[in-house]
Amino acid sequence: MVIQVVAYPQNDVLRDDPYAVIWSKLPSVASGSSPLEDIIQLISTAVIIFEHTSYIFDNQRYLEDKQESDPSFNVALKQYMSSPHAGAVMKGVSDTVRTYEKAVATSTKENESLCSPAKAQLINAVIEITLNHRLPRP
Repeated sequence: MVIQVVAYPQNDVLRDDPYAVIWSKLPSVASGSSPLEDIIQLISTAVIIFEHTSYIFDNQRYLEDKQESDPSFNVALKQYMSSPHAGAVMKGVSDTVRTYEKAVATSTKENESLCSPAKAQLINAVIEITLNHRLPRP
């Protein structure tokens, strides 16, 4: 699976591109964090928001009164950004990426085997952060 990440200036955010919308809302993107941290922040946030979007969409689909409502993605994004989960994910990912980057920086070319456990720890930590900060089902 290939993931393409494109940085858009704030005023050029494509309204139909959910990744661009999420990207524009993440505070870490503006804070000068590393590219790895930005990508992991985007992926973690997208997984949480898209999962919640599916629950909202499912609930909206079965509502008896079919009044015009906000698209489920927008509702999920607003709920996530206003929740304490957004800050917790940002801090958790930031700390995890910094730990990983330090571990990789201290390993030498002769000892590349140290990078593999650090990468596994990074992946496991990001999965745990994402799963622990899912939004509650509506």
